[in-house]
Amino acid sequence: MNDVLAMCSDLPEMRLAKGDSLIEEAVRTDRLYVLKCGAFEVVRNGVRVVLISEPGAFMGEISAVLGSAPTASVLATQDSTVHVVEDASASVRSRPELTYAIAQLLARRLSAVTAYLVDIKRQYADSNTHLALMDQVLGSLIAFQPSMTKPGSERSDVPDY
Repeated sequence: MNDVLAMCSDLPEMRLAKGDSLIEEAVRTDRLYVLKCGAFEVVRNGVRVVLISEPGAFMGEISAVLGSAPTASVLATQDSTVHVVEDASASVRSRPELTYAIAQLLARRLSAVTAYLVDIKRQYADSNTHLALMDQVLGSLIAFQPSMTKPGSERSDVPDY
């Protein structure tokens, strides 16, 4: 991730205090952030998903690539500093080094989910529980090739993200 920090060294910085909101779920800003120092938690629909504390980590990359509103909120868990990429959707199209770094990140995540899928299949393939369906669900998500879809739920009782 130090390559990412070097690539972003000329970008403006933003400082946030512990508890400050960097990204608000469903509120589009067209900004991408790169963690310089500190830590953030990602919260989706009120559920804490992950803690981000590695310098060089991207935040807001999904929105930047998809040109959509954020699917999660990002909150500082300690005093933190980020680099700010304004006009993020255009930047990921015009800066190949940025696009490649984000593609690497997303590929690593997909690789981890695929490894998890293999593990689920091995553990629950012959069981008759709801966990046996997880391999089908995750497999469908991994193979999904959308033309232009919007994040959210097809169910009317579940709010869009």
